[in-house]
Amino acid sequence: MSHELATIVLAVVGAVLVIASLLFFLRPRWLLGWLKGMAVFSVLVIGIYTLVIAVNLLGYQSLEGMKTVATVSTQRQGEQLWVVTLQTGEGAPVIQSVRGDQWQLDARIIRFAGPIRWLGVAPGYRLERLSGRYTSLENEQSMPRTVIGLSEQKWPDLWELDRQFNLPFVEGVYGNATFMPMRDGALFEVRLSASGLVAAPQNEAARQAVQLWDE
Repeated sequence: MSHELATIVLAVVGAVLVIASLLFFLRPRWLLGWLKGMAVFSVLVIGIYTLVIAVNLLGYQSLEGMKTVATVSTQRQGEQLWVVTLQTGEGAPVIQSVRGDQWQLDARIIRFAGPIRWLGVAPGYRLERLSGRYTSLENEQSMPRTVIGLSEQKWPDLWELDRQFNLPFVEGVYGNATFMPMRDGALFEVRLSASGLVAAPQNEAARQAVQLWDE
């Protein structure tokens, strides 16, 4: 199920549950004791939680199988200074000067379980930031760092909430990043599956950079 359709389904279910719960509270004669009140409150919480999931799905792209999510190219601008072009296939490319010896791309991935997974909702991903890294620990600690945000911070964010409260039916994948060496004229393809990001060289300059990096 696509995230657009899943958002509609979850939003409708959540809204129905919230409205039904509020109607119960507005009619005290329906509240036959504490147990019924707790049951209504539980339905209200489930409805709100469902709406939160539906809203969050709008900020994540659907992830089914291995998917190419971006290309990254690098051009030398100066000593440990590079022009990095990130193309995601949606909208204009991100073109920024990045300091360091390597580029790094971070993403957030959310996976679903239980009733949400039964609906066929695919895992979702969001590219989070592009940054530079230094191979030397001394430079990493003392040299200027470049960090470029790729997404708007929204609240509530399921990924952040799961990190803090271990939410039911949602799993935020942590520490998900890939990095590769900088080289003049190098081109890399970034692929993503539900388990994480993988970068692969796409031209000779990129392959040479990886070969020198591995030695």
